[in-house]
Amino acid sequence: MRILLAVAMVVAAGAAQAKVPFLNATCGDGTEVHADEGGPVYINGNEASLSASNESYYEAKHEGVTISISVSPDGSADVSYTGSGGANGICQVSGGGGDECPADVSEADRANYPACN
Repeated sequence: MRILLAVAMVVAAGAAQAKVPFLNATCGDGTEVHADEGGPVYINGNEASLSASNESYYEAKHEGVTISISVSPDGSADVSYTGSGGANGICQVSGGGGDECPADVSEADRANYPACN
């Protein structure tokens, strides 16, 4: 029983350490999204609460807007939104998500960004 509990705690700790990718996106309703690698996520310039379902799916919420971030194995991200009243749609990722190298990436961190290599 103790071993099972210890394994469950390790699995939960691993899930909590999953990292949201660096990205910028614009949604169909004009919502702007920015995520730093590992978080936080900003919705229209305001820091959102972030939850990770697993290492490839995240949700950020702020003032009635939910941003869903799905990360593919290649590091690219798909972003969608749900707003109040059921408004929803797909967001256009314009930076990050593996498709461009951020200007402020240090040499030591370049391996974390596929576009920098």
